[in-house]
Amino acid sequence: MFQNCNVTFVTLFEFYLQLDGGIRKSLNRVGKIVINPYLKMKTKKLLFRTAFVVSTALFILLGSCQMDDVNPVVQDPIILLGRSSQSDINIGKQYRKILFISKIDGADDEIYAMNADGSNMVRLTDNDVPDGRATWSANGQHIAFTSVGTGSKKDIFVMNANGQGLINLTNSTADEEWPEWSPSGNKIIFSSDRDANPAGKHEIYSINLDGTEITRLTYRTEDDKWPSYSPDGSKIVFQSGSPTDIFVMNADGSGIVQLTTASMLDQMPAWSPDGMKIAFMSNRDGNPEIYVMNADGSGQTNLTNSPGMDARPSWSRKGDLIVFISVRDGNQEVYTMNGDGTNPVRLTANTVYDDYPFIK
Repeated sequence: MFQNCNVTFVTLFEFYLQLDGGIRKSLNRVGKIVINPYLKMKTKKLLFRTAFVVSTALFILLGSCQMDDVNPVVQDPIILLGRSSQSDINIGKQYRKILFISKIDGADDEIYAMNADGSNMVRLTDNDVPDGRATWSANGQHIAFTSVGTGSKKDIFVMNANGQGLINLTNSTADEEWPEWSPSGNKIIFSSDRDANPAGKHEIYSINLDGTEITRLTYRTEDDKWPSYSPDGSKIVFQSGSPTDIFVMNADGSGIVQLTTASMLDQMPAWSPDGMKIAFMSNRDGNPEIYVMNADGSGQTNLTNSPGMDARPSWSRKGDLIVFISVRDGNQEVYTMNGDGTNPVRLTANTVYDDYPFIK
């Protein structure tokens, strides 16, 4: 609650102590200098009123500081990455809700942001290489995404919410993708084939925001992709296998448990913000649909039941919406629906495909 307010609080408290000391000294002087009892009493009242007014103003100011709705656990990637300020973050772009990629403005996939109702769409990247899936940081001020980096391989990049301050976080010759932020905002998990065994297979890794402490979390012979943290940061859900299934493990890579046993494909898991549900895509009924299950794998339910492909679910921070892509209307577009699958709403209407939506 007091993030960005520590200096203010200390300053106010020190000033209050100085004020209190000054009032006490003034009262002593009044007793010595003012002889008339009536004037002495009036002067003391005036001093007490001044102290009361100033103190009230200080506590009101402190109270407004307390109202700042910022999670104190979330760390600022700008600081962790060694940048000097956040002055280039455009507030208008910062508070858009949904990220997605599209070729709306050219031949390459670029990252776009829009409001939760599809309005105020803006392009955040303008590269001569395709950009991949992008995800919001916990405080909504930064974005991690995949793009072509070293050679023809994909790297993990981080940028501010308005597309500025671009940093190549992994900068390797391996293929690295599917980044997602830790709830505390100080780490990013992703999949990589840097230690591929067998060749071409991905494992799950984590990395600090300064590029240090790259930690391998899985040691499997299967292809491990699409990791997602639980809201409390204690678990990671991911897809693996062929055909793919959904697995969950502790944040350090231990205790892997299989949640689904698909004969086809179960993939693209996303944890609900309350930690109780996991949304995912499955084609077990012959068509790719959005399913939801309890965090222990029970209660697997089809939410979409549409004739076209539905995939890539992402929960809103409040848990009231799931954003996803669908071809139900003939072209691959971004949609939202309620967390129970009701009220699907189409957000984009482009002549090119839109993909990989992520909502905050």
